[in-house]
Amino acid sequence: MGFLYVNSKGSAWRKHSYSAGNDFDSSPYKYYLKKILGWKEKDNKARLKFGRALEEAIQFHHDNGAGGVEDFLRRWETWKDEKDWVNLSRIGHEMMRLYLLRLPSLPIPLGGQTVFQREYCREVFPGDPNYGEIEDAGKMDIIAYVQPDHPMLPKVDWKAEYGPLRSVIVDIKTSGIDFPETPGIAAFDKQLRRYSWLTDIRDVALLWFKKTGTSLSKGSSVTLLEDGGFDGFRAGDEAVVAHIGSKGVWLVRNDYFLTVMEDAQGRKEGRLDTTKIAVERKAKWLYENGIVVPESYLTRQRIQFNAGLVTKESAEEAGLIAARQIVQIVNAWKTKQWPNNFGIRFPSDDSRDPYFRAFVLGDTMYRDQNFIKTKEETLDDLFIEDLENVD
Repeated sequence: MGFLYVNSKGSAWRKHSYSAGNDFDSSPYKYYLKKILGWKEKDNKARLKFGRALEEAIQFHHDNGAGGVEDFLRRWETWKDEKDWVNLSRIGHEMMRLYLLRLPSLPIPLGGQTVFQREYCREVFPGDPNYGEIEDAGKMDIIAYVQPDHPMLPKVDWKAEYGPLRSVIVDIKTSGIDFPETPGIAAFDKQLRRYSWLTDIRDVALLWFKKTGTSLSKGSSVTLLEDGGFDGFRAGDEAVVAHIGSKGVWLVRNDYFLTVMEDAQGRKEGRLDTTKIAVERKAKWLYENGIVVPESYLTRQRIQFNAGLVTKESAEEAGLIAARQIVQIVNAWKTKQWPNNFGIRFPSDDSRDPYFRAFVLGDTMYRDQNFIKTKEETLDDLFIEDLENVD
């Protein structure tokens, strides 16, 4: 029957994936370097390690009902030699605390109704003499089984014959940018559409952790991580930094109140008045309208959750993409043609791709520092890139 290629161990390989297909589409030469020759990037990227530690800590918390924050810190301790270890340690700690605050409202229940790292495989061309037995594979971060009317999922006309619970694929991502707020936009994510095709699950969602800096300044958007008896504010509430003083960080509800505070302070020649009496007016306004909290109660990190409904047609189109990639990879193997399709300018600027630098530009010192050549290939090799595709 069919196979994609013969790997560096001399074995016929029949597993395809979303990430492997992305490699081939970006440059068949990159696919050849990774899959045929066995060149792998060394596990030396802090963002990869950070994302993996965060996902494993979330799973630990769900499996044990507690301990997620401590589990992240324990896992991250392993990478203490990382250059940005201290900053990422604080960011991850705050993200886990924020996740636990958001968890009761998310369609990701504790206990047996949530399954982590579930692998699915689907034969793409059953019985075909050229491509039969080649499977597309995917590893779902989370599959959750929730009440059909959960408020964070798209509304559907749920019928009794569908069963008592609704299945949802949740993919965890970390990024330095916000995810679009458009309701349901997650259904158009290419990876989630592929997962929907693999599983026949139509509900998909992105659990999006936005990494920000840790320093605070006037205008910073923050979330309270702890209750403290503050008037009108509770843990999980969002706020805006109005002033950082000796007693702590002064907060207001939103940016509008910053404008009101500045109006109370007054202006001179178009600039904020900084005379003693003006500063006293600002302080008086803050005492009357803001709250002051310890900095340790706050985080600038952010969690977004966006759920969408993948149509049957959209999922099938994702399957057609997998089929097209498989056909092209098989033919590339048969013809031994793996063209270099890297580019150096918009819209295909691959100049920062490590494979471009190491193998196209021929930077052998960089290659030796950042790559290893191995004959080992596992299913995890198909999925590891999923951790790094949004930063």
